[in-house]
Amino acid sequence: MRTVRFEPDAAWEHALAYPDCPCHLLLVAEDGGDIVGWCRAFPGDAGEAAVTVGLGLRPSHRDQGIGTAMLRQALDWARRVGCRQARLTTREDNARAIHVFQRCGFRVAGRADDGLLSMTCDLVDLGFPEQGGRS
Repeated sequence: MRTVRFEPDAAWEHALAYPDCPCHLLLVAEDGGDIVGWCRAFPGDAGEAAVTVGLGLRPSHRDQGIGTAMLRQALDWARRVGCRQARLTTREDNARAIHVFQRCGFRVAGRADDGLLSMTCDLVDLGFPEQGGRS
């Protein structure tokens, strides 16, 4: 999926060069052979039991539960590999994404002057009470 804002950092470079490396998770959603979404989970700094996650879906495939399913799979993976916290950043005006993130256990951790919102999720006691519904 193309985006004008994407600049691959070292974590992305590693994930793309070594897709089978167990230290990260890359998920892709397909529809008829077309990529319609992605979700990534990258480890935090060395010695930190945290993971940074990201999620993206084409507008035509939103509100179908795809993003929620991928995010929950990424959080389950992070918990299984020993992470205790997940982090992400989104735009403060991205109400649809914030709703999905909150349903999956994320809470607002801070706001930046540039309109970005940081959110965290405690993976130790994470449960997904709202298994049904669409997001």
